[in-house]
Amino acid sequence: MRFAIWGVGAVGIGLASTLARPDERLLLLGRDPETDEAIARHGIRRTGLFGERVVPPDQLTTRMDPTSLFEDPPDWHLICTKAYATDAIAREFAPLAPALAKRTRLLLCQNGWGNEEPFRPFWPQTRLFHARVITGFKRHRRHEVEITAHASPIALGSVFGLEIGSLVPVAERIDTGGVPAETSGDMPAVLWGKMLYNCALNPLGALAGRRYGELTADQTTRSLVEEVIREIFRVLEAAGISLPWPTAQAYLETFHAELIPPTAAHESSMLQDLRAGRPTEIEALCGAVERLGREFDIETPVVSALATLVRRAEGRTS
Repeated sequence: MRFAIWGVGAVGIGLASTLARPDERLLLLGRDPETDEAIARHGIRRTGLFGERVVPPDQLTTRMDPTSLFEDPPDWHLICTKAYATDAIAREFAPLAPALAKRTRLLLCQNGWGNEEPFRPFWPQTRLFHARVITGFKRHRRHEVEITAHASPIALGSVFGLEIGSLVPVAERIDTGGVPAETSGDMPAVLWGKMLYNCALNPLGALAGRRYGELTADQTTRSLVEEVIREIFRVLEAAGISLPWPTAQAYLETFHAELIPPTAAHESSMLQDLRAGRPTEIEALCGAVERLGREFDIETPVVSALATLVRRAEGRTS
C-alpha cells in the first residue's frame, strides 16, 4: 500500500512514523518550507510512549503542491490538518478528484464532527473514512514528536455505515508501526465518544490554562466538565445518535476512572493554539454541538458559553 499525508504537524508526523516503510516512499504534503527542509534533512523521529522510532529521509518525500499526488497516486491519503483547514483543503482537492478518486481512499484524522461534509460533493462516500485519534502527540522540533498520552487505540471506520474491510490492513500497518490501532463498525459513536472528551476538556483547559487532570481535580472546573457532558448527551438523545454508554452518568464513570488517569498531564492542542495566537478547532467541537442542538431545539448553555469565550480569546466575536 502507498500512503500520503496532508498535514505535517504533530499528528501528521506521528502517524507518518507508523506508516513509513523501507521499501516505500511516504509522501508528506505541507505548507511550511522550514518543516519540509527539516524532514528532508533529518527524516522524522517519534519518542515518548511506545518507544522511539526514527524514519530516515530516504523513506519520505516532502511536497507543498497537492498535484504531486498525480506522480504516483496513493492508495490512502490521510488528512491530518486542523479541522478549521478542512474547507480550504477540500477546495484544493476538488479538481484532483476526477483523476484520484477511483484509486485513492481518504482517511480524515481530525478532531470534531462533520469534517467529511466539504468532500462529499466530489468524493465518493464509499472511499471516504474517518480515524479517531485519542493520542497526545507533542511536537518539540519540526521533525520530532513525542507521544505524551494515549487513552485508546486509534479507531478507523465509516460514518456512513459502510463495509470497512479495506481499513483492516491500514489499522494493522499503524499498529505494527508502534501505535495501537483497530477498526470500528460504529464510527459515529466512536467520534462522538471523542467529542464528549474533547468538548468537556479542551475549551475549559485552554481558557483556564490547566491540564486535563487539573480540571477534574478542582471541584469548580470538574462540575463544568460534567455539565458539558450532560448537555451533549441530551443533544445526542434528541438526534437519535446512540453511544456505548446508556446515560451521561455511565459515561462519567468511565471518563473519570479510565480516560482521565492516562491523560491527566496532557495539555490540549486548543491551549497550545491559544498560547501561540493560532485559530482553534472550537467550531468543529463545541460549534458542532451547538449546531446539532439548534437543529433539535436542545439548549446547550455551558457548551455555548465556553465556545463564545474561546472565540473571544481568538479575537473573534461570533
